[in-house]
Amino acid sequence: MRKLLPVIFIFLIFNGSAQVFQLKVKLNGGKDQLLILANYFADKQYITDTLKRDKSGWYVLEADSILPGGLYIVAGENKNRYFEFLINNEPRMVFEADAQDPVNTLKIKGSKENTAFIEYVKYLSARQKEIEPLQKAYKRTETAWPDSASFFKKEIERINKEVVDYMNTFEEKNQGTFAAAFVKASREPNIPETPKLPDGKPDSLFPYRYYKAHYFDNLPLDDARLLRTPFYHQRVNNYFTKMVIQHPDSIIAEVKRWMPVARRSKDTYRYMVWFLTNHTERSEIMGMDAAFVYMVENYYATGDMDYWINQTVKENLVKKAKKLKPILLGKTAPELIMLDTLMRPVSLHAVKAKYTIVLFWDPTCGHCKKEIPHLVDFMQRRGKEHDIQVFAVCSDTNMREMKKYIRQLNMNWINVNGPRAYTPNYHDLYDIYSTPVLYLLDERKTILAKRLMTDQIETFIERHSRNETHGVIQMQEN
Repeated sequence: MRKLLPVIFIFLIFNGSAQVFQLKVKLNGGKDQLLILANYFADKQYITDTLKRDKSGWYVLEADSILPGGLYIVAGENKNRYFEFLINNEPRMVFEADAQDPVNTLKIKGSKENTAFIEYVKYLSARQKEIEPLQKAYKRTETAWPDSASFFKKEIERINKEVVDYMNTFEEKNQGTFAAAFVKASREPNIPETPKLPDGKPDSLFPYRYYKAHYFDNLPLDDARLLRTPFYHQRVNNYFTKMVIQHPDSIIAEVKRWMPVARRSKDTYRYMVWFLTNHTERSEIMGMDAAFVYMVENYYATGDMDYWINQTVKENLVKKAKKLKPILLGKTAPELIMLDTLMRPVSLHAVKAKYTIVLFWDPTCGHCKKEIPHLVDFMQRRGKEHDIQVFAVCSDTNMREMKKYIRQLNMNWINVNGPRAYTPNYHDLYDIYSTPVLYLLDERKTILAKRLMTDQIETFIERHSRNETHGVIQMQEN
C-alpha cells in the first residue's frame, strides 16, 4: 500500500449543518487500533481527525456537523493509505473492506456519492493496468520496429478513447453529484483541430489561446469542495506560473478576470488571494512586486481578508507594500543626499547622466568584493560610451574603511556614505536588507531595473539603448 505523505495536525473551523455526522469504517483483517482521517488541501494533505476502534471492530468518528466537502483519505496508524472517499452533505457513511485489498473489496452504505466514486476509481485502476504494458512496449519499439510501435500506439489510443467515453457517460449519469464534479474537474480542455490562417498556414498560436481560454471550464473556481482535492491548487498554480506571461501587468489582468469568480465562495476567495499574494511576493521576476502591491492594496488594505487573516500579518503586508510602492519600476527613484569622501553633500537627482547605477555596498560584504570588480570593469569598458554614472552608497559608518576599499577596488565614481545623509534612511527608501544591490535609473531618475548583477545590467543597457523590449528578467539575491 502507498504511504501517506507527511502531514500535520490542523484545527478546522467551519460552518456546517446542525445534523450529526457519523463515519464508520471496518477493515477485516486489519490490526490498527485507530485510523487517521486526512483531507487534501491545495498541494498538501492534513490530518483531520482519528477514528477509534470499538469492541466490535468498527472505527467510528462522530461530529456535531458534516465535514467540509472534498476528497478524504483513510489511513492506518503507520500512515499507510487504505482508500479515498468523498464527503458532500451525507451525514452517515459506512465503509467495510478487507485490509489487504480495500479498494476492490469496499462495500458502502449511506453514500450515493461514494458508490459512484468507487466505481470510477476501480474502472480507472483496471484501465491503467491495461495501458501500462502497452506504453512500455511502445517505447521499446518506436524506433527499431515502427510497425509494432504503430500497433501499440493504436491500442493506447483505443483505451484512452474508451476512458474518455466512460468519463462522459459517468458525468451524465451522475449529473449534480460531487462525484461527477470531481471527475469533470480532473479533465483538462480538449483542444480542437488547429484552424488555418488566411495564407493557408496553421494558426500556431491557436492551441495555446484555446487551452488558456478554456482552462477552467471543467474546474469552477468558486467550488470550495475542489479546494480539498489535488486538482484545484495544481490547476491554479500551473495557470498563473506557466500559462500567464510573468509580467505584473499580465498577472494583474488575470487577477481581475478570475477573482470575481473565486469571490463567490469565502473559501475559494481566501485561497486565491493567499496564493496570488504569495506568488507575487516570492517571485524572482523583476517588477513582479507591482503585482504584490496590487494584491495588498486591493484585498488586504481594504479589509476584505479581515474575516480570516491575523491582524499582525495584515499589518506587515500593508507595511511592506507601502515600502515597495515608491520604488516600483517606472517610479522616480527616491532622492538621496549624502556626504561624499570629502564630507560634501551630493544629490542623486543632481547626477547628470543618461544612466545612473545606484550601488549599495559594504566593505565587509564578501559578495560586494566579488561584484564590484565586475562593475568597475564594465564602467571602464562601456561607461563613457553609454553615458553612465555610478552613485555608490557605502553602509559602513567608518569613513576610513570606506576610503580604504574605494582605493583598493578602484571605485572611481561618486562615492557617498549612507549613514551620513540628509534624506531618510536609505534602507527603508530602497528596501535594502543585504548587499550588494544595484538599481538602474534613466536620465530622469526613473527606475528602469533593480536588484540585478552587473552582467544583467550590461545586457539591459545594451538592449535599452537599441529600444528593444527586455522580456522577463530574473532578479539576483545575495
